[in-house]
Amino acid sequence: MRKWILRIGLSVAVIAWMAVIFLLSAEDGDESSHTSDVVVDAVIGAAEGLHLVKPENVTAAVRDKVSFFVRKAGHATEYAILAVLIAGCLFAWGVSRRRVAFCVAWAAAAVYAMTDEYHQRSVAGRAGQWRDVLVDAAGAAAGVLILWLILCVICRKNVVKSNKSDA
Repeated sequence: MRKWILRIGLSVAVIAWMAVIFLLSAEDGDESSHTSDVVVDAVIGAAEGLHLVKPENVTAAVRDKVSFFVRKAGHATEYAILAVLIAGCLFAWGVSRRRVAFCVAWAAAAVYAMTDEYHQRSVAGRAGQWRDVLVDAAGAAAGVLILWLILCVICRKNVVKSNKSDA
């Protein structure tokens, strides 16, 4: 029963996260800029609070650079999360070979990134860009790599525990 709850839960999580990405992409240019500006203001405010930058040095050019970074980091993070959720879903449904699960998860996230950028072409003030597909695919790859590293650490700890208990 727990296995089915996990399978269904992860499947729903993948679909829900895809819906979140779709809804963010459906924001028109002004809404999307406003969403990014909130994060940009927080980043700049934190940098000022930590005395990493003086308020008088925050020019429009600086804000544009921070905004570019925030937007691309947002893209990468969205797709890192998606790839991890897809990989988890594949494991829950019985894909036991990590390499297969990770490759399929990355590919599925990358394909979804393509469809997402295509969708953005029909949204006012937005443009689908191949650069964003590459950023999204890189984010998905990073998510899969981080998950792989975490699983390696967990498996290594389990092997060490197993060897200690056998001794």
